[in-house]
Amino acid sequence: MFAKITLILLSFFLLTCSDKNEPDTEVVDCSSTACTLNFVTITVSIKDTSDNAVVLDSFEVIDTATGENLAKDISAEEYHNDQGIYPLISDAHRIQYQNKTTTLTFKGYINDELVVNQEFKVGADCCHVSLITGNREIVLD
Repeated sequence: MFAKITLILLSFFLLTCSDKNEPDTEVVDCSSTACTLNFVTITVSIKDTSDNAVVLDSFEVIDTATGENLAKDISAEEYHNDQGIYPLISDAHRIQYQNKTTTLTFKGYINDELVVNQEFKVGADCCHVSLITGNREIVLD
């Protein structure tokens, strides 16, 4: 009787154990996910210590893993709205980052001088991009 119980417990442990060296290959099926039609854009706001908007001459959003500039097709002039608000990531990149996370570095320039160099952790689910860590309000000294 003791041998049977031991055999059953041993079989149970062998079946439930997993090899931790195996990569996580879980694939999320988004085909049945209902998403809103909203187009999400996560932005950063840049101000000075007097709470005035800072207008950049140019900016980059670099994926630190790949070196890709996600803002290469966006000019700072498109965002010269005198509010100092710039896009970090949008749903245009959702598929690229779906069910993953990555670190993005926002770099802002005035007169070819780097004035902003801020890291953000972002990700995306089946529907939209999201900000995981990082302060969306940047204050320059």
